[in-house]
Order: sequence, then C-alpha cells, then structure tokens
Amino acid sequence: MFYGWKVAAIGSCGNLLIQGSVFYVMNAFIEPLAALHGWSRGGIGLAMGFASIMMTLSMPFGIILTNHVSIRLIMTLGAFVGGLCYIALGHVDQLWLFAGLLAVVWVCGQLCGGVVATMLMNRWFALSRGRAFGLVNMGTSLSGAFLPFAALLLIEGVGVTWAYTLLGCLAFLLFPICWLVVRDQPSDLGLTPDGLPCRAVENAPLQTGEAPFGWRDLLHSRALWIVGASFGVALFSLGGVLSQLKPRFVDSGMDSYTAMAFMCLTALFGAFGKYAWGWVCDRLTPLMTAKLLFVSNAITLSFIFLPLSIPNIALFVAGYGICMGGVWTVFPATVAYLYGKRQFPHVYKYVSVFACIKSFGYAAVGLSHSLTGGYGPAYALMIALLLLAFAATMTIRERDAAESPFFVPVTD
Repeated sequence: MFYGWKVAAIGSCGNLLIQGSVFYVMNAFIEPLAALHGWSRGGIGLAMGFASIMMTLSMPFGIILTNHVSIRLIMTLGAFVGGLCYIALGHVDQLWLFAGLLAVVWVCGQLCGGVVATMLMNRWFALSRGRAFGLVNMGTSLSGAFLPFAALLLIEGVGVTWAYTLLGCLAFLLFPICWLVVRDQPSDLGLTPDGLPCRAVENAPLQTGEAPFGWRDLLHSRALWIVGASFGVALFSLGGVLSQLKPRFVDSGMDSYTAMAFMCLTALFGAFGKYAWGWVCDRLTPLMTAKLLFVSNAITLSFIFLPLSIPNIALFVAGYGICMGGVWTVFPATVAYLYGKRQFPHVYKYVSVFACIKSFGYAAVGLSHSLTGGYGPAYALMIALLLLAFAATMTIRERDAAESPFFVPVTD
C-alpha cells in the first residue's frame, strides 16, 4: 500500500478525535450544559459560532505555517495542545471561558487535521487527490457516527466533567502517533506523489494550465469569490443543521437515545459521502461535482420538512448525510482544479476565509429556536442559499479551470 494512505489515515484521525469530535459531541452536551450551568441553547450556539470564527480565521495561518514549519511538527503540537484544552472544557463554569477553550480546541483541530492535513494530501497525491481529500475528511463525519452516542453514555454515567476529560484524553494520545507516522512529503521516503514512477508524475495533466497568482489577481478573480461564497453557504448549512440535529429530533417527540442514534446515522452517511464525492471528483471534474453537490444538498435538506415518520426520517438521514458529507471534500478539490496543484496552497489560504460563514449557521439555528421555538425558519433560509450557490457556480465555465484540458489562459 502506498505510504500516502497511511499519512491520510492519521490526518483523518486528527479530524475524528479533535476537529469533528468537539463539534459533534455538542449534540450530547448542549442540554446537560444548559441544565448544569444555566446556559441557553442560543448562548451555547453563539459560543460555538465564536469558536468557529476563530477556527476559520486560523485556517490561512495554518496554511502559511506549512510553508515554513514541518507539517509533522504542526500536527503533533496540534494534538498535544488540543487534547489538553479539550480536557479543560469540562472544568469551567463560565460561558466565555468555555467559548475560549472551545476555540483553542477547534484551532488545534485545524492543525492536527483540517487545512494542514489537506495541504499534506496535496503534496502526497495528484491523480487520486479527490479521494485523498475525502479520506482525510471522513474522520470528521466518522466522529459524529459514534462519539456523540459515546458522549451521551459518558455524561449519564460519569457526568459532564469526566466525559470531557475522557474524550480529551483520546485526542491527547494522538500526538505521539503523529510524530511517528507523518512525513512532510513523499520525497522524505524516496517516493513520488501517488506512488507513481517519476515519468508518470511529470506527465500528469494536473499541472498544465497553471499560472502564477498574486493577491491582486485573486482579488479580481470572479471564480474565487463565487466558489468561496458558495462553499461558505454550504458550510453555513451543514454546520447549523448538524450542531443541533439531536435536539431537533427530541423536539419532534423522540426520546434522547433514538434522536442521538439518528444523528449518528446522519454523520455515518456523511463519512461515506466524503469519500464518494471525492471519487466523483476524480471521475468527473471538481467544478461539475460542486454544482451537483449544491443542488443535492438543497433538495435533501428539504426532506426534514416531511411529516414525522420512520421512512421520512430515514430518507433525510441517508440523503442529506451523503450530500452534506461532500462539502469539505469538494471544496479544496474545486480550488485545486480551478487554480492548479502548485498554486493550491497559495489560493486556498485566501479562499478558506469564506468558511467563516459557517459560524453564522450555529447562531442561526440557536436564535431560530430561541425566537420561534423551532428550527424551520433557519432550514428554509439554508435551502434558499444553497440554491443561490448552485445558480452562482453555474456561471463558472470548465475552460476557466487551470487543470481543465480546455483551459484558455487570459492574456493582456
């Protein structure tokens, strides 16, 4: 097996135990935290929104770090600090302290997985890049498949403080594994991207249309604004929906365990979706895949408005789970396709800032519940924005992509 897949697995573990874990387990912690400390769902949603903004703002700096510091060291320190702060989440009783620690953990998730692992995959893969992005990001959804349920059992068994302590210890134990397994690039082990012969890598069509981009060029790049805003909207949607999906099911009349089981199933389908959409990127084009992704997310999210029944819930869980899972896979793949493999780290550090739109999703669902007693208005807004994202990306042509065989460079 090509060693790059082992490196991808470690990045996936970072997303599983830190990045995805701290997000998904909030479905289990929201109600106990509110009862224990007297916090409101809206307040907790705002805390998550703040932490998400800090995480998003850290993404460009994380990408810049990969150009100057060993990725192996970055991921190791991310697991070390993230694990300790994860443990501390259970030992604070002030919402502002909780929000601050949550932000640190989420930032460390970007360093141990997130954008740092994405940059690592861009070094290790070329022709299989979509699937590599998918595998790395699978960890985020896999964490939602079982960790919230485990957190629910821990909370009922040992309480909020010890539940956070045990989950944080799992994240902390990842730091020595990162140091032992991760390597910055294939050449460190005498390998080439994808494990292909050197001649095959040199002749790969993924680098043919690349041109240098300065920040002024990017500022005037219509595609960057469209892609960034469109994927920001998709992240706004999935972040908001998943952050309080279990409480939404409880409000519909389900018991806590059944609601958590359906939330975990949604995340599990999301894990499958991450790799599946990566496979689609490698078979079609990432730009075409992005357009399909947006309209699919809008359609499947609308299933949540169907009358409450097991078949309708199963339809939503499977459909939306698979579709929302593809967002973090298709996002970097589309940017790399539009601007080229070599330009990808430079461009992605700017376009990743649009992910801050996701932060407003947490606040949107929290405020929707606080103001109206339900999540319907927030869901309707998300569907409308996803359809708008689909319409916007339809204006980007395949020939505008640097990695397209039909690429036409712009000349003065």
